[in-house]
This record gives sequence, structure tokens and C-alpha cells, in this order.
Amino acid sequence: MKGKKPAKSLQIVDLLNQALKLEYSLIIHIPRIASSITDEKTREMALILENTAIRHADIVARVISELGGSPEWVFGPAPAGEDIVEIFQKQLDREKLALQLHQDSASLIQDRNLKLTFDQMARDHERHIQIINNILERLS
Repeated sequence: MKGKKPAKSLQIVDLLNQALKLEYSLIIHIPRIASSITDEKTREMALILENTAIRHADIVARVISELGGSPEWVFGPAPAGEDIVEIFQKQLDREKLALQLHQDSASLIQDRNLKLTFDQMARDHERHIQIINNILERLS
């Protein structure tokens, strides 16, 4: 069905594209970043972030397409000149923003199953925030 998309759908697509950009802003660099972490447990925690972000990005891109939008894939440049603590401090801010975007999306979505999916992704980001705080503690 072609034509003008409802304003609510456009708002959701905009929120989801912001979330998609966040999911992919660091994702491709996590394996390289993790490989520089000497502590095995800390490295494993970093890799958890990558696995969940890939799953989230796939879901978000699919929903954007289903709503008639175009997923906006953005791969951020590799962090340069930053130490590992700075990288994870910035990622902590991204996780907090992604949490808010998924909560906002869930509040706008009418479909019960999609709402539950975005609520779960928000909970994943709450867990990521805890993981990153743990990583930062271990790196200090």
C-alpha cells in the first residue's frame, strides 16, 4: 500500500533508525576492542554487547521495513586515540540513549508482540548498562 505514512509510523521509524544507528555505531569494532582486553572475564563481557547488538539491529531493521521505512545503517569509525575506558564510557552513554529510544518506541507501538519485543530490548540495554559499569570497574 503506497501513499503517505501515518505520522505515528513516521515517528516510530525515526526512533528506530536512531536506535539502529546506535546499535551499529560500535558493533563492528567490538571484537578488535575486546581483543585488546587482557582480562578474560572482562573480554567476555564486552563480547556479550556485540552479540545482543547484532540481534537488536536485525529486529529493528525488520520492523522499520515492515512499517514502510528504510533502515539507515551507519558503521561508525574505529575509535582512534581513545583508551579503552573512554571507549566504554562513551558506549555507556549510547546504551542509555538506546534504552530510552526502545522505551519510547514501545510506548508508540500498538502491536502487542512488537511492544513486548521492544520492552525486552529495553531490558537488554538495562543489562548492558550494568555490564559496561562492571567493565569500567574492572578496567579501573
